[in-house]
Amino acid sequence: MRSHTILLALSLAVVGCASTVDGTAARADGGLLSDVLPGLNPDGLDPFRPVEAGVITVDAARVDAGDPGFADATVFDQRYGTLYIGSNSSGVEDTTYVGATFRYLPYPDDLRCGQRSSGAWDLSVCTSAGAAPVDPHPRTFPHAGVISLSGGLRAVSLRPQSSGQYSTYFDQGTEFPGPRMVRVQAPGTRDIPAFDLTFSVPPTVVVTAPGNTEELVVDRGRDLVVEWIPNAAREVWVVLSLVHSVDGETRSYRAAVQTYGDVGRAVLPARALAELPAGTTGRVALTILPYNVSTARIGAWPLTATVVGQGRRYTVTLR
Repeated sequence: MRSHTILLALSLAVVGCASTVDGTAARADGGLLSDVLPGLNPDGLDPFRPVEAGVITVDAARVDAGDPGFADATVFDQRYGTLYIGSNSSGVEDTTYVGATFRYLPYPDDLRCGQRSSGAWDLSVCTSAGAAPVDPHPRTFPHAGVISLSGGLRAVSLRPQSSGQYSTYFDQGTEFPGPRMVRVQAPGTRDIPAFDLTFSVPPTVVVTAPGNTEELVVDRGRDLVVEWIPNAAREVWVVLSLVHSVDGETRSYRAAVQTYGDVGRAVLPARALAELPAGTTGRVALTILPYNVSTARIGAWPLTATVVGQGRRYTVTLR
């Protein structure tokens, strides 16, 4: 009995779907897209999640006979890994965050979050009401052993817990100032092969507008224009985030726009800012950070690496 082998390759699939303001879907260009739910990275800005389909063997005899489906079992391989290195944009103080995960199944969408997007910008709103989604991933999680990072100001290690999930590294200050190369190594296990990879930390973004101040007043009725000296980063993210509580319910908002580092300018439009609650103070932050997002392969595992450099952070009052 003869058989054919069909290789299905799905490139980069985005987590979640967004309803768009202007009726168009968000675009995907190596991470420059808007259709992203918050929470995938510590700042909510993981641009994409790779999904792959494995090799599918088809029993040709039954297919040739006119069977409308695959004769043999079809197995879709959704394994993926993520790595995050660099700045954590929650707050106005520089901090360092390093995290990694490997999964056989994607994490389910959080239905407590909604999103609207248009072009290069998006607005995400999440509420504390309701229950978080139940993770269907089988225990234990796959891992590659202790992950060691070198090339920063100090050596950093991520160790798998008993569940297989990696403990994260978090510390005050900047431990991976750019530009520099970071070497990431792991010995491998029966789940994931050994790897030895290098990733580039983007140069610091030098912001020229808004001006040299730590506090800003942002008018929700006007476009917020941010400018910087053109930078070699793959992309620069401008994010206005806040947490707002009313009648015991907490809502988190994130208005974001991203563009290539060498463009030197990004605009958060008034139509996005108008949906943020006015008069919110103390828990509003504007961050401008450079991102390098790349993909690598570890055996059969696709790995998305997000490396974040330094930029500017402002405390904001909305009016």
